[in-house]
Amino acid sequence: MKDTLSEIRVSVPSGLLAAALLLSSCERDHPVPSGEDLRDSRGALPAAGMIEAHPLANRVARGEEETLFEELRAERTGIDFGLSWDDPASVLKEFIFLNPSGGICTGDCDGDGLVDLYITSPSGGNRLYRNLGDFRFEDVTEGSGVADPDFWGTGASFVDIDNDGDLDLYACGYTCPNRMFINDGSGKFTDRADELGLDFNGGSMMMSFADIDNDGDLDGYLATTAVAPPPGTKFRVNFVKRESDGKEVPVVVPELREYWEILIKSGDKAQRVEAGQYDHLFRNDGGFFKDVSEEAGIEGAYWTLSATWTDFDADGDADLYVSNDFTGPDILYRNRGNGTFENIIRETVPHTPWFSMGSDVGDLNNDGLLDLFATDMSATSHYREKVMMGNMDDMGWFLEWAQPRQYMRNAVLINAGTGRFRETAFLSGMASTDWSWTPRIEDFDQDGRVDVFVTNGVVRDNMNSDLSEFSKENFKPGSPEYIRFWLEKPLRKEYNLAFRNEGELKFKSVGAQWGLKHLGVSFGAASADFDGDGDPDLVVSNAGEPVTLYRNRVAGRHRVAVKLVGRASNQNGLGATIKLFNSSGTQTRFVTSARGWLSASETTVNFGLGDEKMVEKLEVLWPGGTRQIFTNLEADQHYTITEPVGQPAPPREERPAVLFSVSPHFSGATHHEDPFDDFARQPLLPNKLSQLGPCMAWGDIDGDGDEDFFLGGARGQAGQVLLDEGGGSFVPRELPALAADARAEDMGALFFDADSDGDLDLFVASGGVEEAAGHESYQDRLYLNDGGGELSRASRDALPAVRMSSGPVAASDIDRDGDLDLFVGGRVVAGQFPLAPPSQLLINRGGKFVPADEDQFPGGGRLGMVTGALWSDCDGDGWSDLLVTVEWGPVRYFRNEGGRMREQTNEASLSGRLGWWNGIAGGDLDGDGDQDFLVTNNGLNSKYKASVEMPELLYYGDFDDTGKAHIVEAKCDGEGRILPRRGFSCSRNAMPFLDAKMTTFHNFASAVLGDLYTDLRLSKSLRLEANTLESGLLLNDGGGVFSWRALPRIAQIAPSFGVVLEDLDADGDLDALLAQNSFSPQRETGHMDGGLSQVLLNDGSGQFIPVEPIVSGVSVPGDSKSAAVNDLNGDGRPDLILGLNNDAPVTYLAREGERSLVVTLRAGQGNVNAVGAQVTIGRQVREQQTGGGYAARSSSVLYFSQPSENVTAVVRWPDGKTSEHAVEGGAEEVIFTQP
Repeated sequence: MKDTLSEIRVSVPSGLLAAALLLSSCERDHPVPSGEDLRDSRGALPAAGMIEAHPLANRVARGEEETLFEELRAERTGIDFGLSWDDPASVLKEFIFLNPSGGICTGDCDGDGLVDLYITSPSGGNRLYRNLGDFRFEDVTEGSGVADPDFWGTGASFVDIDNDGDLDLYACGYTCPNRMFINDGSGKFTDRADELGLDFNGGSMMMSFADIDNDGDLDGYLATTAVAPPPGTKFRVNFVKRESDGKEVPVVVPELREYWEILIKSGDKAQRVEAGQYDHLFRNDGGFFKDVSEEAGIEGAYWTLSATWTDFDADGDADLYVSNDFTGPDILYRNRGNGTFENIIRETVPHTPWFSMGSDVGDLNNDGLLDLFATDMSATSHYREKVMMGNMDDMGWFLEWAQPRQYMRNAVLINAGTGRFRETAFLSGMASTDWSWTPRIEDFDQDGRVDVFVTNGVVRDNMNSDLSEFSKENFKPGSPEYIRFWLEKPLRKEYNLAFRNEGELKFKSVGAQWGLKHLGVSFGAASADFDGDGDPDLVVSNAGEPVTLYRNRVAGRHRVAVKLVGRASNQNGLGATIKLFNSSGTQTRFVTSARGWLSASETTVNFGLGDEKMVEKLEVLWPGGTRQIFTNLEADQHYTITEPVGQPAPPREERPAVLFSVSPHFSGATHHEDPFDDFARQPLLPNKLSQLGPCMAWGDIDGDGDEDFFLGGARGQAGQVLLDEGGGSFVPRELPALAADARAEDMGALFFDADSDGDLDLFVASGGVEEAAGHESYQDRLYLNDGGGELSRASRDALPAVRMSSGPVAASDIDRDGDLDLFVGGRVVAGQFPLAPPSQLLINRGGKFVPADEDQFPGGGRLGMVTGALWSDCDGDGWSDLLVTVEWGPVRYFRNEGGRMREQTNEASLSGRLGWWNGIAGGDLDGDGDQDFLVTNNGLNSKYKASVEMPELLYYGDFDDTGKAHIVEAKCDGEGRILPRRGFSCSRNAMPFLDAKMTTFHNFASAVLGDLYTDLRLSKSLRLEANTLESGLLLNDGGGVFSWRALPRIAQIAPSFGVVLEDLDADGDLDALLAQNSFSPQRETGHMDGGLSQVLLNDGSGQFIPVEPIVSGVSVPGDSKSAAVNDLNGDGRPDLILGLNNDAPVTYLAREGERSLVVTLRAGQGNVNAVGAQVTIGRQVREQQTGGGYAARSSSVLYFSQPSENVTAVVRWPDGKTSEHAVEGGAEEVIFTQP
């Protein structure tokens, strides 16, 4: 079909732009049914494809000292209704644990242009309030046909279920039939739930409506929670054979699966937990709703608290995020487009909340993709956090069992556009928002970025560990004493919170500043433009007090409101995506109603424009694929857009080709981690140290001109060598010498000519902590090459007999004698973290490596826990200097003074920046000709926050007079206090004296560190400090003095380990790849897995620009550790290789396009690849290095942008001498040989 562009008339008032460009399409994946159905009852509609406008109402004036929102109480609004319980003792479980009520919904139900309000309650019936204007409301419940004083209301939604142009009302009830009130057009309702098939009776929470099959009518997903089994019901199981191994395991009998569930833990131990009811999917068949749950793929009987429609994959079909409480996993249903769904949560998100409550959808980072925010009940204060951290013996297993992992904190799921989400809750400052129910994503301050509002509080503090333990120990559940104990406790009030979006996924808490810091127990919340001025107001449902209305008083910023009218689609355009494009960026809204907790909002969407007075482009993607585009729209207008019918589609903008495409190259090569419990030795260890691999290295070991691959093995797994056979084919090479050392854990590796015979040998550093300190498996290893790729273990005297856990290895000719010397970093003393063994500087003496003497390497190598090392000429004198990254310390710098190393860490301005550094890579990053460095660190997306003023602390000492040293993590609170990081349960398990000393969670939570361990013992212990957690750049002034520049914020989304500096886009500047995530933290901390590994492009001045995964093509959700580059397919471009812990390597091929100039260096035996040489071509400088990164050695070739004309390359060789070499314009590959 030929695409067309047409101009249509726009019905607008005088002074407004009289026309807009419209591009539209009626192409659909599903035909619109004909014949009589519910849709036929709607009245006359505006002409198809039209856009109409009218000015928004004037805003209320706001004084300079007044808050953004004005709180309007019952005496002002006329709404004196709130959530109440008549007899909580009779429903204590629901009252304390389930809280099934407090819903609220907004919409214009009487057609007068003003948004009305419906509120639910467990007692006294629900209430309908008519908007009279000026934020005054009238209770019209009795006369509207919706009165039912005995109805236990939960969630509710205004929805045009019959597509007749007015809003009907669906109200969910707990253990009573749901109601479907059909509107006669004037705000009078009749319940037709029974005849429509929507009168479900059970644990209903919320019905979320969407058109799941794009047939033009609305279907519904009913979220349900737990209900009590009938009196006398006995728990029963059957035993069935498990498919994986044929072993018989217990399962609950089918008729009881809505009451109980059995989870099979590690060791095949069975755990019984309470189940919820099955959720239900109701398909609208044109007058009757059919339960199609089973055939549609809806699964699980969980405590579902919310269900939010989205279109995360932007295919025009409605997908669904389901929030489940407790052990039930959250679910992401992908709509297959044929009325069925697939749960893809494991393949799309890194982790979810544990006690998942409300959720909302919105574009949090203005990238045009729909993100998700799901709430939990993580405390914002140290005291509440420690009081709520219960006995880990009870449910600690679950933290290591759930797939994906579930953690008691919010999840901010950022859509990467690759079928996966990143998670940024800590980075965004919204991981902990207290006991949170409803999140609302709206642009409250109208600056063009959506903000977040969260409701908080709970009727009883059932997560208070002291109260829970006391209740469990003293009362039988359900007994009169148990009931009285909990009913006598007060409401657990919390402040509602608001977060202003400051860009780059940074949100600032502004609840008080905006006038939203209400202290109470708030559940549901909805947004609506109650006064027609175009900005979102709020209404909040409270327990024990009337609902609260907030009038938005934003001033001085422009906005537009957009209402959709469907023709082929449903009346209000639910499921449509609206995008607004301006010079300041892109805004995206998904039109949906049910959002947050038991709440639903009007479907008119709002866009804040800030200072912009025009909308450059507005795009509407209707359900099923119809698309409209309007341009040059005036601000401060309310636009009504009617769906076109029968018009052709404009061409979609094609996405640019990705920089890299994933391509498997190493069939059969994988890293198999040997499970080991690090915490059995050191129960308060922050992170496991037994799963830090794999290492990898590249080098031509068979002399055929291409480079082969070594992948290090975990304990019990031999390292693997794959030979490059050409054409992208890699073949495993069986090497008995490697197999014989399978017990050792490979932590560092490099190919180099150890014995000066002209071929590449292999050095492997032995690490890990699985064996006791001093075990023979910690001996590092050297394998000598016979010239054809056969490796054999070197003689015992080739390396010092040092049995310690090693980390990185790096090589350079530090004494200019023509062969390569080694630095081997000491990683950790097994079982004694944070103690570190000495590092080694090994001097090559004719193929045997001997420790450097005190003059060559002063201090005996006591450098701390070394994680990365790199030889590089930092001061431009031609001698290779040494940089070392350590955990809990600075990046250390040793200047090479004629073969003698002298520490210059302080003089280089490095000593004050203390981090948990992981890796290092070097290159000229800012184009000034000297070597700069990128160092990787823990990042900012975790509970850890460090600064010079408030560092992270770690103590190691004997705190209980047992003669055994323990680890104590600590933090600073900004008030001069030092507080424990870990909770009471795990701390007292490790050091039982704390149980008798503290006795309660309250006492522990109230204590400073000195109260727990005494100031005297703390002063005698080893104290370590970290004040910098960002990954960043060390920019060289040319003389070996460095300035710091943190990498962009998104690069801090996870711990970064491996790093590659290479020209990834062939423009001559060194770009970066970060290998990210860590699955090593102890279970309370949880996986730090928010990243997908990150590509950053250099603008030439050292400013790195993050590339989104949808553009870079790099999307690695695993535990990425090492990273390297090599040309895998012989196209002259650097490809990417990432080593993943306990997984196969991931490889990415560079896209076809501009070729690089590939430079190969040749030097004499002993240093065949000219390690330490530096090549300069124009403004581009490259240094030949071996080591660096994290546990990886990349290809030995150097990549430059391809010259367009003849140029001269200058090579400074490892011995300090220089040579010049002509390079022809357009050359693709050159070889420079040392004279």
